Amino acid sequence: MGTTETGQLCIPRAAAGRTALLLVNVGTALTEVADERLAAAKLDGREYAILSILDSDGPGSQQELARLLGKAPAIVVAAVDALEARGLVARTRDPSDRRRSRVTLTTAGARTLRKADALADDAVAELLAGLDAEALQDLRDLLTRGIGPLIASPAASPPG
Repeated sequence: MGTTETGQLCIPRAAAGRTALLLVNVGTALTEVADERLAAAKLDGREYAILSILDSDGPGSQQELARLLGKAPAIVVAAVDALEARGLVARTRDPSDRRRSRVTLTTAGARTLRKADALADDAVAELLAGLDAEALQDLRDLLTRGIGPLIASPAASPPG
C-alpha cells in the first residue's frame, strides 16, 4: 500500500481479486489512519485495542493482554500505565493470586471506548467508501464468521 503524490492512500491494482492482499492492504491503511482518527478520543491504536479487549474478553492480567495483542509485556505495561493515569482502566489484585494484578475497564474507559468505536467505524466507512452501510455490516458479519474458530478458540480467551 502506498500514497499518491497528494498524500492520499492508494492500493495497487495487483490487490484486486486477491483476498489476502486486499485484507493486508486494508489493515495497513487502517493502521496508518488509526492514531489520527482515534486522537479525537485521546487514544492511539494500541490503547483502543486494550480497551476493546478488556470490554469483550473480561478482566485480565497485563500478561494476558500482551498475549492477546501479540506485543511484548513491557509495551503493554506502559500502555496500561498511561490508561490508568487517565482513569480509563484500573488495576486490582487478583484475589486468587495476590502477586498478579487484574486490569479492568472503568466507567470512563467504557465511555471512551464507545467514542473510539464510533470513530473507528467512521474510518472504516470512509476507507471502504464503495460500500453502503448494509454492505459494511455484511462484511463485518462475513469476517466475524470466517475467523470465528479463531475467536472462539480457548487459546484466544484469557483464563477467567
